[in-house]
Amino acid sequence: MAVEDDDSGQDGRVLALSDGVFAIAATLLALDIRVPEGLNTRSLHDALRGLGPDLAGYAIAFLVIGVLWLGHRALFTEIRRIGPSVAAVNMVLLGFVALLPFPSSLLANYGDESVAVISYAANVAAIAALQLVIVTIARHTGSFRAGTQPLSAYAPSAVTIVGFVASMPVALVSPTWAPACWLLLIPAHATIDSIEHRRARNPQEP
Repeated sequence: MAVEDDDSGQDGRVLALSDGVFAIAATLLALDIRVPEGLNTRSLHDALRGLGPDLAGYAIAFLVIGVLWLGHRALFTEIRRIGPSVAAVNMVLLGFVALLPFPSSLLANYGDESVAVISYAANVAAIAALQLVIVTIARHTGSFRAGTQPLSAYAPSAVTIVGFVASMPVALVSPTWAPACWLLLIPAHATIDSIEHRRARNPQEP
């Protein structure tokens, strides 16, 4: 990431801390995947078959953290200088990232309960909302690289917020179907990427 020389060290520390928190949160997701000790062969096989929901929850949670990290990385690639306000909001964002293993565990163990799905969705939506705050601050202070388009700055986080917030009322009716709203984010983000690539090839296109 291009940064001003006198601030490159501080910017590097902010990004290193961010990457570390995302990595630790992703690692902690696996701690809930375990089987009891001292099982005989049959009980072990039964326990392994029973890990299905835990593994599915882990896969979803790891995918979400991965997408959030990619979005965070892409955002800060466009910021040429990380000011104090952006750094402060980023710290709050990292607090929600570090919290993610808890609602992820709830989701894996109580995926049929509305409160588990809503807690997870609210956590992710909060992270995306804080990314929007960072975008707003960076644009206001002129910290973005020249030529950064509003679509590439705002759209990914905005779409994520819509997808996870929309899943909350669905969870009140059918918790097991609410995560389907999250899957819609895949084509939504793909569409955004397609528009950005088309604009990159045709800068004069509105």
